[in-house]
Amino acid sequence: MAARRILTLLTSCTFAVSSAVASPRSDPTSGRAVFTGASTASPTSITVNPAAIGLDTISTKIYVAVTSTLQQISIARKDLDLGSGTLSEGAKISDTRLGPGGELALLWHPNDRLSLGVSARLPPPEMQPKDHPELGYFTLGNGQRSYQANVGVSLKIISRLFVGASVAHENSYLHLRYARDTALERGVDGDCNGSPCGLENPAAMELYDVDVSTPVLSTTNLRVNVGAVVRIWGDIWAAVAYHTPPGFDIQSSLEGSMTVTRAPRDGGEVLRGGSTVLVQYPASIDAEVRAKLPEELELHVGGRWEDLSRMSGYDVRGYGSTFVPNGVPEQMLRARGMHDSFAIWAGLEQLDVDVRKPFRFGARLGYETASVSDKRLSPLTVAPAAITLDLGVQARIRSWVVQLSYGIAYSPTISTQASEFDPRHRLDCIDSDFDYTSAGCRETRNGYALPPAAGDYQRIDHAVRLGFRYELF
Repeated sequence: MAARRILTLLTSCTFAVSSAVASPRSDPTSGRAVFTGASTASPTSITVNPAAIGLDTISTKIYVAVTSTLQQISIARKDLDLGSGTLSEGAKISDTRLGPGGELALLWHPNDRLSLGVSARLPPPEMQPKDHPELGYFTLGNGQRSYQANVGVSLKIISRLFVGASVAHENSYLHLRYARDTALERGVDGDCNGSPCGLENPAAMELYDVDVSTPVLSTTNLRVNVGAVVRIWGDIWAAVAYHTPPGFDIQSSLEGSMTVTRAPRDGGEVLRGGSTVLVQYPASIDAEVRAKLPEELELHVGGRWEDLSRMSGYDVRGYGSTFVPNGVPEQMLRARGMHDSFAIWAGLEQLDVDVRKPFRFGARLGYETASVSDKRLSPLTVAPAAITLDLGVQARIRSWVVQLSYGIAYSPTISTQASEFDPRHRLDCIDSDFDYTSAGCRETRNGYALPPAAGDYQRIDHAVRLGFRYELF
């Protein structure tokens, strides 16, 4: 009863606070989720912290999980008047996206010192608002999806120290759809159906569809996870794991195709060619401390750091004989402007020590810093600070264990009036006769010479993991 009262208190306190949004690159169904973590013996540890798979050597385990995220974004844009420089109320957009995923894993323990794990993962994708022309100069939809194959090993050095490593081969598929305002290139006073174009005129809207991916088999797809778990004292364990970017390089290169539909005032012709997108993916660190408490409870305190400052944007480059003659830029930086993010969470879980008790419960409350400053918020990167709530329940039926975890991340409305995205950067660059050193040309190169991203942003994320584990004794 005491355990149930503590869990009830934690849950009720959590619902009393506003909650938050996950980092654009993290997986909210593992690490932060109940029954997972850097110091937790779980099939998810193959990628979160491979050292932890050696903490439970009782049986060989087969694991299957279905995961999903549901993303809800609301944006109320501000429109810019070029003459006065004032902002006014613009379009209001609500967008909901479902991102399914899954995992299949096997854990095997040849002896009490060595543990091996293999898994195939489909992490939930990063998604962008889709088919909203009002957001088109930032995104018209889609995002990134990755496929992983992982092999991990854990070695018990002494009874209180485990080390481990895993190698992942990760194929990434990136699909970008967006628009370009050709009036910013050729003059906002130019002709659009008999009138000056101004900003964001549909007649001057050129559409881009970029579909690229990493090579199917390549060492540039490899990423490494290394970690350790140590018993500090008694039943207190600490763990840390480091995750490299893919390929160990400064940036990843994704190759594919690009389709450009010229603006209606330019005839609407469809142009096709190749494309390369250069991305600097982040490294990250997971850490956790867990401690046994009275009443068969366990405290979990965990966190994650992500080197998102590397991910300044998507460097999009087009190759095609028809692109340059028709004014299609050879290079465009789709700015994201992110910075490092930190997440921390804490909660209680019931210990899985009594097979006569078929159910086990857990709950966690956390906080995540923003991945982007308010001035750099845009429809392409809605990632403000947040509070997270995660709940979990486990049912044991003989050799079967079923785990269900649910997490919500809610961000209150963030209002930004002073957006770094400003089309006047491009106009200033043109007025400077394309002076490379001018502020306007610098911001144009950095991808901020777009219609303003000022406005009100709100995001709610839901994350679900339903896992089935079969234990072979």
